[in-house]
Amino acid sequence: MFDKKGKKKGEKKPKIIVSIDNYTKKSYTLKGNNLSVQKKVTLKNNNVFITYLANKDMIIAPIEIGAGIMEEDLDGAIENMAYDELGLDATVEYMIHHKEIEHGGDGRHFQLFIIEKDMYVEIFSELQKQIKYIDYIVPAPILFKSLYQTEKLQRKGVQCFLFFSENDTFVTFYKNGDYLYSKSIKYSFQQIYDKYCEMIGETVDETMFFKTLANEGMRATQADYQQNIMRLFGEIFVSINDILVYAKRAYELDNIDQMYIGSTLGPIIGLEDYTQNYLGLSSSPLEFEFDFKQDGTQIDQLQYLMMTAAQSNIIDGEELLNFTIYPRPPVFFKRTSGQFISATLIGTALALMPPTYFYIKSLVGDAKNALLQQKETELNIETNKYKKILAKKKEIISKLDTSIKTKRKIFSSKEKTLTSVYNKKVFYKLKSEQLKYFSDDLAKFNVKTVVMQSEKDTYYISLLSTEDEKITQLIAYISNKYAKEIKSIDIKRIEKNNNNTFYKGVLKVVMK
Repeated sequence: MFDKKGKKKGEKKPKIIVSIDNYTKKSYTLKGNNLSVQKKVTLKNNNVFITYLANKDMIIAPIEIGAGIMEEDLDGAIENMAYDELGLDATVEYMIHHKEIEHGGDGRHFQLFIIEKDMYVEIFSELQKQIKYIDYIVPAPILFKSLYQTEKLQRKGVQCFLFFSENDTFVTFYKNGDYLYSKSIKYSFQQIYDKYCEMIGETVDETMFFKTLANEGMRATQADYQQNIMRLFGEIFVSINDILVYAKRAYELDNIDQMYIGSTLGPIIGLEDYTQNYLGLSSSPLEFEFDFKQDGTQIDQLQYLMMTAAQSNIIDGEELLNFTIYPRPPVFFKRTSGQFISATLIGTALALMPPTYFYIKSLVGDAKNALLQQKETELNIETNKYKKILAKKKEIISKLDTSIKTKRKIFSSKEKTLTSVYNKKVFYKLKSEQLKYFSDDLAKFNVKTVVMQSEKDTYYISLLSTEDEKITQLIAYISNKYAKEIKSIDIKRIEKNNNNTFYKGVLKVVMK
């Protein structure tokens, strides 16, 4: 049973928990119930370190596995399906974790969390160098699970969580207290700021922009800002609505019972009302009371969720979806090497007690050999597993290379055709339209014409005028007006008619 503070009665909280936002470099320490800012993260053996992996950095996708797959074969089957169905690059090493989700049908449904190993190392290498061990690296959408574990939310119905941060904005769905689905949108706070500047055509002060958004939200006092921020959030909620529509259809959800909205800036004023009006969902801020004492500094809810997730895992044995590859080693006598050394020391001591010396020595040797043989067997199994995977991937790559060559030829042919069609549609001018332009130019200088004709891109225009200067001015005007479109312009001769009453000539214009 949990008490009002969300922990099991009779249990003690871990000594110190350190939550780290590796993206913003902010961190906090929880000692007992006292929560405080951690100015510099350093390694201490009695600290438990937890951080998160942003939703945008992962490939998150559902797969279905047949109900007949044995539990010991599940990891391998999921990995093979991930490569086959999600089109993963066979030359890239991935970290693949899975979580079973509720879904109708005969098979088992899993949500996969996938990240490239190189990207993972790049994200966490600096932090790992600082503290050496990272106990928990949890996907951000999984952190909302702690709200149900601590009974802040009931494990009933469907809840949707929308969270804005500096580098990622994502939507997460839970059903009956269990994770269901999550999706990032391209509207992190940084992207919102960039789009706002693009929208108004100038760069505004970034600090002032976020200060206004945090303090005034959707109810700004400045009219232009209010109008533009409403337009911008209108675009954002188009993307969110698309995710809602997909989630309802894909996961057979009749309705969303509640949406919770949070951000690293804290609650955004007016956003809940905007959500209810735009999406028709009952909405409220992502603000819950946690039993932490702190100095009043604004702390985003992800930090609280990391703290409570670590507590739930340590105290109550709740399993986290843990991506860490930097765990601290077990205590010495629980390690294989420690157990071996212990056995050796005991054996040595006993060996000094005749007549068991040779017998104990033999046992120690047998233990060592058994340990090495077990290790060899495990490595052989692992090696064979990856050999099979590599062989399969090489076969897939060969087929893909052949397919790519064929499709590249088709693409090249279609590209040429489409380029030709596009150029004709965009750049081709109707000859009648060009002749009309030339007629307007003649009228501008009061120059008459008897015949206007064209051959391909060449136009012949007979010119008649009472003054040869008007013809000269017309030619100069056409040359300047159509400079980018004309390849050449020429009039061989301007001459008077027999009665000396007007000038005439034939103007030749070649278009590009």
